[in-house]
Amino acid sequence: MSSINADLAVELSMGSAGFSLVTATTLQTGPFCKLQVVTNAVFTSISGNGIGGTWSATTIPAGTEIVGPITSFQLASGAVIAYNGIINS
Repeated sequence: MSSINADLAVELSMGSAGFSLVTATTLQTGPFCKLQVVTNAVFTSISGNGIGGTWSATTIPAGTEIVGPITSFQLASGAVIAYNGIINS
């Protein structure tokens, strides 16, 4: 990763592209670069480049940060701050 890309990644993770509080259980589409769990959360799904696994049986504790090229996610319960990002394939 070049220093320019590294700087951009840091800026995005700090909210320079904006962020929103999500409590809805509807599908959220990004791109997002980070999800910060505000209250314990259970996800129906999280999708993105290189992201996999079954999420519906796992409670993610408040304070956890999920970082990566996230294209969409859906909460079953809880609240997260979704940081807007830029995803390059």
